[in-house]
Amino acid sequence: MKLKDIEIKVMSDKSYGKHLDQLFEDIKSGKISEKQEPEIVARTPEDIAKVLTNERIRLLQMIREKKPESISELARLLERSQSNVSNDVKYLEGIGLLELEEKKDPVLHKRPVVNYDAVRITVDLSC
Repeated sequence: MKLKDIEIKVMSDKSYGKHLDQLFEDIKSGKISEKQEPEIVARTPEDIAKVLTNERIRLLQMIREKKPESISELARLLERSQSNVSNDVKYLEGIGLLELEEKKDPVLHKRPVVNYDAVRITVDLSC
């Protein structure tokens, strides 16, 4: 089954300002009322490099390929410390690049999930 791609947009200051204005207008007018698909926006290409480090890309690929049942299993697969993997997972969840799925048994930890096949980066060239 083909899943969607996720997009990270790099916007100029002017475009970012317009983006925020439109977002606030949509919220105010009620166009945005329920949880929406995350829209990931970066201010500079350097921000992309901070988000998509080699280790974070490897982490996303490992989740997609191996489907670990927990962050500790993911850390073992990556051969990284659990605290570093946990920090990366929380960061990537916070910006919308992965989800933590609740398990039926509350004693078990959340399962990291990547529900897309690729990350596309769009760079706004307007001033």
